[in-house]
Amino acid sequence: MSQAVSRPRIAGICFSRQYPNPAEPIRGTFVAEQVAATAHSVDWRVIAPLAWPQRSTVAPVPRSEVVDGVPVARPRVLMLPRRIGWAGVAGEMARTARPDFDAAVADDARFVHAHELYPSAAAARILAQRAGLPLVVSVHGSDLYTNLAKPRWRELVASTAAAAAAVICVSSALARDLVAELGIDEGRVHVVPDTYDAARFAFVDRPQREAGAPVRLLTIGRLSAEKGVDVLLEALAALKGRVDVSARIVGDGAERARLHERAAALGLSGTAEFLGALSGDALAAELAAADLYCQPSRREGFGVALVEALATGLPAVATDSGGPADIVTRRDGVLVAPGDATALAEAIERAASSLESFDRAAIAAATLERFGPESVGARLAALYAEVAS
Repeated sequence: MSQAVSRPRIAGICFSRQYPNPAEPIRGTFVAEQVAATAHSVDWRVIAPLAWPQRSTVAPVPRSEVVDGVPVARPRVLMLPRRIGWAGVAGEMARTARPDFDAAVADDARFVHAHELYPSAAAARILAQRAGLPLVVSVHGSDLYTNLAKPRWRELVASTAAAAAAVICVSSALARDLVAELGIDEGRVHVVPDTYDAARFAFVDRPQREAGAPVRLLTIGRLSAEKGVDVLLEALAALKGRVDVSARIVGDGAERARLHERAAALGLSGTAEFLGALSGDALAAELAAADLYCQPSRREGFGVALVEALATGLPAVATDSGGPADIVTRRDGVLVAPGDATALAEAIERAASSLESFDRAAIAAATLERFGPESVGARLAALYAEVAS
């Protein structure tokens, strides 16, 4: 396992609207995990702007609190639905976050790490330039792809990335797309994966599956088109009579009703079960009870849920949709083309028929080595020290 290098502690600002809060405890957990992974070397202040009036849960969320020893400020920012006035959101976010940002600067902050090209990183850029602080920007996937649709949006994300001292992409595929789409200097682009809660998602020594019992397949993700749950449903329908698989689908989203209807139309009422959004111990329990994990995404910037599954020792069938190409090796499972239900069904059938061939302890150990907080935290701390020097 990677060994952390001892460095003097520095103060930093994490700026991200994707961050957990009491009303949305799983929002932006991937950002909170990075903060935790680098807490040994950085005295963090988190600024997590909260949309208003879009989220009806705004009222009960405190404007500031200390979470696990880290001060978290949540300035409110006006954000209208359907991206109305989208190009102006970063400026408004910078305006409302300025008092909290100035307080962090007064506390000797040396750098800013912003997650999400727009609007979070674009707002952080305004504030960091005003304070003379170097900016690190993390790109996670949809923050690039969804902001290429209009010339003005593309200009905003391009100028934000160009102004950063370093740009982090969570996968190699995403880094290639960023350079190709925005023309960013490759020398400033770093591929650093997301990390995960290694204490909660650790190796599970599962009992041997009973003879004749169905293979318990699990998938976790937002119920939206890019996550490909509809493709998984088609694959499950194709597997009828070939292999006995029961699927548990964790997640919620805009496609929920349509996916329920599609599952019923495919005759999957006894095969596919929708569990809604889960987190924490409830999610860990689902992983512990599963035999095989599936990530059917059409496009995936990284794949934190996939890493969490592997960390427990679950073999995986995933799509070659971006991030998973950096994650899944032959030891871990198999990759198939995205959007291809036939190929997905065949891969699930092969994996389900050879579950005993996977070295689950080796899968978990390698995942911890590659994506655990010690490894990822050390890489981030080294980058922070470089940009802050």
